[in-house]
Amino acid sequence: MDDIQGLKNYFKKLKRIIMTEADLKFFRFSFVKKNKIDDVLCCIIATLPKSYKRICMSSQSKDFGSTLSYKILPKAIKRKFFLSPALYSIDRNYAVRLIDTILKTIEKDIQEIEKLNLPE
Repeated sequence: MDDIQGLKNYFKKLKRIIMTEADLKFFRFSFVKKNKIDDVLCCIIATLPKSYKRICMSSQSKDFGSTLSYKILPKAIKRKFFLSPALYSIDRNYAVRLIDTILKTIEKDIQEIEKLNLPE
């Protein structure tokens, strides 16, 4: 349970970085330093349970709302800005929607995945 709360905190931190710590904002786009985003994504990947990662890579991922959003999230936030390779160009509205979906459903999804008790 502590791992799930820690995971949620990392997603909230990612959301906060996108919303408030952008180097530049232009309409709905935030331009955030690449290393800030990569650091938080690394923490998220390290905190995710192995069973959740396995489900994300399998065809069963469509059965869970958070896995679909999680698979789309890196592609949505890791778009390089053409003027500076040290910045990511992020559509704030889309990224926040994905993160909110993950935050709402990840706890329930992890519990259901753990109940499936998939083999290693």
